[in-house]
Formats: sequence, structure tokens, C-alpha cells
Amino acid sequence: MPLLEEVLSYIKGLWLLIQGNGEGFRWLDFSESGLWRSFTAMLWCLPAIPVTWASWRLYYLSAMPTGTTVGFGFVFKLLVVDLASWLLPLVLVFVLARPLGFAAAVVPIVVTTNWLSVPLSYAMAVPAAIRLVIPGSEGLTSLIWLVLLFVSIGILFRLLRIITGNQTLLATALTALFLLPSMMMGELLQQFFGLIPT
Repeated sequence: MPLLEEVLSYIKGLWLLIQGNGEGFRWLDFSESGLWRSFTAMLWCLPAIPVTWASWRLYYLSAMPTGTTVGFGFVFKLLVVDLASWLLPLVLVFVLARPLGFAAAVVPIVVTTNWLSVPLSYAMAVPAAIRLVIPGSEGLTSLIWLVLLFVSIGILFRLLRIITGNQTLLATALTALFLLPSMMMGELLQQFFGLIPT
């Protein structure tokens, strides 16, 4: 598992790329081992992800009848939803890369988006944490979450655009590929597992 110093260097590379500075490529590891190491980004997200799970648990229980309880199975289902939502776009990238003509960019796309999930997961945990500690803050936290969502979409697009050589149309398609299937899969699995209050 990469150490904090290494992860911070990756994030610095991402920041440079998001700003349109190609120097950022030098801060990231696009080797075969770097590709597989980028999947350890999920482990670096673990301190932040349970905050969002706890917030969802609070929302779920508040919308269910009094006396409703949830156990470890509830958390495990949330983990499955998050893993599936994270991995599905990457699978689609691998499958569609050759037909759509961006096979050479697959490794940079996977590496950068995997490491991008680290700062984004901590950012998204902020409104979840506020909701946990401040009762009645749903309106504020929903607004913060919406702003963060749009910011993250913009960041993802800028990152994918420089990786694809400033091909705006391809970057737009890839941004949609990362967002729409993930959101659809997440909603379907939440319904299937009964994670949405009825």
C-alpha cells in the first residue's frame, strides 16, 4: 500500500493536470505496477467512506418506523454498492477503449481517476459529517453536496480532457461514462438491497 508521501505526490500531479499543466504526468505512476497500485486508493478512502455510510444510516432510520434497526449487513450492502459504483465505469472504459479509439489513454484514465477518488471522498464526507453532528442541517448539507457534485464533475472533465489530448468531445463522453452508469448502478443496488426507505 502506498505511503502518505506517495499519495500526496499523486494528488499534486492530479492538481497540476486539472490546471492544464502537463507536468502533472511526471508525478503519477503509469507503469503496470502503478496501475494496480492505484486500486489501493480505495483503502485510502476508508476513513472518509464510513462517515457517508453513517449519514445514510441516520437518514434511513429517520425515515423508517420507530424501532427499526440496522446491523452489519446494512453496512456491508453499502460497501457493495460503493465498490460496484466505483468499478463499473472502469470496466466500461476497458471494454470501450478500443472500439472508441482511446486505448492508449486507458492506463492514465484509470490511474488518475482512481487517485482522484481519494480527495473527492474526503470532500464528500464533509456534508455527511455536518449532518451527523448538526441536527436539522439537511438543507445546508444537501446544498453543499450539490455544489461538491458539480465541482467534482468539472474537475473530472478537466482531468480527462488533458489526458485525451484536449479532445473535448471524448472527454465529455468519458465524464458521462464515469457518472451515469455509476449513478444508475448505485440506485439499482440500493433498491435491490432495500437501502432506500420505503
